[in-house]
Amino acid sequence: MKVLFVTWDGPQVTYLESLFIPIFANLIKDSISFQVLQFTWGDTERMASSLQACERAGIGYKAVPVWRRPLAVGALLTALAGARHVKKAVQAHGIDVVMARSTLPALATMLALRKSPCHMVMDADGLPLDERVDFAAQSPSAWVHRFLRDVEAEAVRRADVVLTRSSKATEILHARAGAGTSIGKFHVVSNGRDVGLFKPADAGEVPKLRCDLGLPAVAPLIVYAGSIGPQYCMDEMLQLFAFVHERRDDAHFLVLTGSPEAVPPALASYPKLLGSVTTRRVTAQDVPRYLACADLGLALRESSFSMQAVAPIKLGEYLLCGLPVVVTAGIGNTAALSFGAGLLLREMDEPALKAAADWFVDSVLPQRERYRASSREIGTSVFSLEASAASYGIALRSIGCNP
Repeated sequence: MKVLFVTWDGPQVTYLESLFIPIFANLIKDSISFQVLQFTWGDTERMASSLQACERAGIGYKAVPVWRRPLAVGALLTALAGARHVKKAVQAHGIDVVMARSTLPALATMLALRKSPCHMVMDADGLPLDERVDFAAQSPSAWVHRFLRDVEAEAVRRADVVLTRSSKATEILHARAGAGTSIGKFHVVSNGRDVGLFKPADAGEVPKLRCDLGLPAVAPLIVYAGSIGPQYCMDEMLQLFAFVHERRDDAHFLVLTGSPEAVPPALASYPKLLGSVTTRRVTAQDVPRYLACADLGLALRESSFSMQAVAPIKLGEYLLCGLPVVVTAGIGNTAALSFGAGLLLREMDEPALKAAADWFVDSVLPQRERYRASSREIGTSVFSLEASAASYGIALRSIGCNP
C-alpha cells in the first residue's frame, strides 16, 4: 500500500518529525510506504530539517510554500492551487491512498482526486475550525469559516476512512456529515511516543538532572511541558503549585516551553514562588530526560467544545516517563482512561486545585515508586508508538488495498 500524507504546518510546530514520521516508520515494516507533501510557510532551514527526518525514515518528502497574503484568503488559494501538487504526487508515486491531515489539505485532496480511483483518508486531528472560534475569536458566521465547515463535512463524506483522536470527535463529525455516512469508517487513533525514548530515569540519573536544575535530589518536582497561552491554564497551574509550596517549601515547578517569555507575566501574581519556578527552552530530544526526573506532570487545559476532540501528546509523554498526572476532564478521551496514575479535575476552582495539591503531597510523594510503575504501565498500554502505529494500520487496512 502506497500512502501520500498531505499536511499543513507552520514553522513553530514539529508534529511531522516528532509524531507522524515515527508512526509511519513503524508502519513501513508492515509493507505500507509513505510520501509526504507538506504545505508550509517555514523557512528553508525548517524544510531541510523535515526533509532529513523523512529521508532517515525512508519516506519521500516535498514542501509547497503557503501564500500568507492576504490572510485567510491566501491559505485558501494555496489549497485550491495545491490540488495539482497532490495530483502530480499521486501519479508520480503510484499512490493508493491519500491521507489528508485537516481541512485545507482535505480540500486540495478532494479536488485532486476527482474522477480518480485513489482512496482518501481524512485525518481529522481535533476540530481546528472550532478551536479558532473558541480561542482565536473567529466568528462562526464568517464566510471563510462557513465555507471550511462545508469542506470538513464533505471530506468526511468523501473519505473511505476518517481518523479521529476521541470518541466525541467521531460523534460530532459523524453528525455533521449527515445521514448516510457510515459510522464504520471512523477510527480513533492515538498519538504514540517511543517507549525507549520516553521512559523513567535510572536511579543514578535523577540526582544529576536535579543538580543541573539546582535542586536537591529529594525536592518535590512538578513539571509542565508544552505551549503557553490562555487555553493552557498557566494561572491554574501556578495556583496548584502554590498550594503544594505551602506544604513543601522545597518544592519546585519546572516549565518546559518554546515560549519562556510568556511565563514571567503570569508569575508576577505569585511573588512567593519566584525562586521556585524554573522556565527552560530545551530541544525535543532533551524533553524526556527532564520529564523523567520529575514527580508530577500537569496537563491542565481550558474545557471547551473543540477540546473534546484532541488527544494531548504531553499526557502520554508524562505517563511513559513514570509521572502521575493531574489532567482536566472534558479533554478528548481523558475521562475514559484508568487513572490509577493520575487525578482527573472536573473543576479548576480553588478547592479543586487545593485537593489536587494535597493528593500529590499526601498520596503521590509517599508512594512515588508505586505511582511511577502504574504510570509507566498505563502509558505503555495506551500511548506507546507501537499501539499508535497499530491503530493506524488497522484503519488503513480497512480500506481493502493490498500492500
